[in-house]
Amino acid sequence: MQAAAFTVGAGGAAYHGTIDLACDDLEVNGPLDASGAIFTGVGRVRISAAGSIAAAGARIELGAGWHNAAGPAGFSGSGSTVAVVGRCSTGSTADITGNTTFVHLSAVQAGQTLRFAAGSEQQVAGTLTLNDVTLQGQGGMAFVTLLPGGVQQIGTVGVADVDASRGQRLAATGQNGLVGGNAPGWFALAAPAAPSVVAVPTLSQWCLLLLSAMAGLLGGRRLRAQRTTAMPPFDRQAH
Repeated sequence: MQAAAFTVGAGGAAYHGTIDLACDDLEVNGPLDASGAIFTGVGRVRISAAGSIAAAGARIELGAGWHNAAGPAGFSGSGSTVAVVGRCSTGSTADITGNTTFVHLSAVQAGQTLRFAAGSEQQVAGTLTLNDVTLQGQGGMAFVTLLPGGVQQIGTVGVADVDASRGQRLAATGQNGLVGGNAPGWFALAAPAAPSVVAVPTLSQWCLLLLSAMAGLLGGRRLRAQRTTAMPPFDRQAH
């Protein structure tokens, strides 16, 4: 099925089929039961403060953005997947705002940039899959947290102002594709600096010979002094 848009009003709705939105938005202003549904060709997912998506086993493919004004309660569903894809993106970017706990989150479109609102946190409880993408905090630090028990499949990525230190370390054996990018909780830890070595001055051959000679003279003087002290006093009466 293909539709120009999908809007859920305050009264809520249920949908369990497959639908292509042809790059229009998924607008959720009330409770949406989308268990088992497949949404493709989504431009932006917009969840209002009164909206929510129960997405057990569902898959949502979006290109331009994810905006969740309802916070963590705005999205739930075991086995669900949210995939940021190249189709419907705006200038190869996708904007992500609000705080959401995803089960599986994927972004593998080469050259795409995910821009996270400053202060927002995206948690992943299942599998976080990233490759050939850039993650940027917009206007300040944002947070991406892989929760305990979560799995990461991360290839080459660039990160700037996105903090992963609230959860598992991400891409722990990799390197940042953005040189100098601020990326707490990402990539391999820097090797400890090698201890500094202080050069100890050495003595030349002539100095060593001079010291040896001086030591010999001092030793000879001590020996003569000991012999003089040990001699008995001269007895004149014996003669």
